[in-house]
Amino acid sequence: MLQQDDVQSAEMMQAACQQTMEQVSKVIVGQQDVVQQLLIALFAQGHCLLIGVPGLAKTLMVRTLSRALSLDFNRIQFTPDLMPADITGTEVIQEDKNSGQRDFRFVTGPVFTNVLLADEINRTPPKTQAALLEAMQERQVTAGGQRHVLPDPFFV
Repeated sequence: MLQQDDVQSAEMMQAACQQTMEQVSKVIVGQQDVVQQLLIALFAQGHCLLIGVPGLAKTLMVRTLSRALSLDFNRIQFTPDLMPADITGTEVIQEDKNSGQRDFRFVTGPVFTNVLLADEINRTPPKTQAALLEAMQERQVTAGGQRHVLPDPFFV
């Protein structure tokens, strides 16, 4: 009986994958292999590196894929002055209006999304790259001595 359930699950996954590819193909034409590889990486809980000259619709492809799967999407343009807190988030002081007591509250950064397009990672400082790599590997970020779990799925 378990084998029959496995076969049905695989068939459902294949149908869902095909439907997603068809939806993305309505916007991105002629890139079925790339879309299929993106889906494989997403389902395998991995990440992808898209390489190409400007204007090849890499951003549009990833945004369209996230919409087809009803996932949140963010894009980060990495620059030489980008700090780790700019992508992971930071703690801010919040004051309770009733008691006047102050405490720290974590404000999430753009890395707290399902699908993240990290553009030109090579331009940013090593500490910022390390913050992104921690998020990719550990699926969490460390800020203010606290660990914050990223949403599932998390795909860069």
